[in-house]
Amino acid sequence: MKQTISILIFILTTFLSFGQKEHLEPAREFSKYEGTLKEYYENVFPLLYKGFSEKPIARYTSMPSFSNEYSFSIETIEGKNYVVSNRLSKSYWYAENKKKVKLISSKVELTNELYLKIVDLFRILSEQTKKPEDELMGLDGTTYYFATTEKNGQIKIGETWSPNENSLLDKLVKICDDVYSFGTGESISQTETLKNIDKLIIDLKK
Repeated sequence: MKQTISILIFILTTFLSFGQKEHLEPAREFSKYEGTLKEYYENVFPLLYKGFSEKPIARYTSMPSFSNEYSFSIETIEGKNYVVSNRLSKSYWYAENKKKVKLISSKVELTNELYLKIVDLFRILSEQTKKPEDELMGLDGTTYYFATTEKNGQIKIGETWSPNENSLLDKLVKICDDVYSFGTGESISQTETLKNIDKLIIDLKK
């Protein structure tokens, strides 16, 4: 019963913009959550972001309702640019013994061209993030967070919830999942991803 109530709280506090806008919305401040959700966020993010810079250049996080949480961060290490991909060994939300949830981390070097393009994409996302005029509660799905650090040092986080198929935000999520997959060893082309980002940036600027 307690778990059922917790799941309902988690679902009912997930919001998305009415009509699936083609831009991100400002992420709610995690410190403002209460109860089970507050405890969840206070514990899952420090684990998921282990090894990431406190001031992200470009950081993407996927928080599925029913599967493992995962994230990537673009990092510059000893003069080289990498994507560091982190995922949890099991869903932190559902894990009965959360102390047994382990972090699985890997990284891969990025071409300079792709690095710059990812940084440019996240800058544009930050500039276009805006509050929704209407809000509608979301059901089962995935919440995605996109974070970058502005010139004034402020971290800006935008979010979206399970975007419609083939929408701009859906394409964004697919691209970010590809970037995340670089670090997991999957055979995804950096060149092809670069082309996809180029196309998305053109569409976002329209």
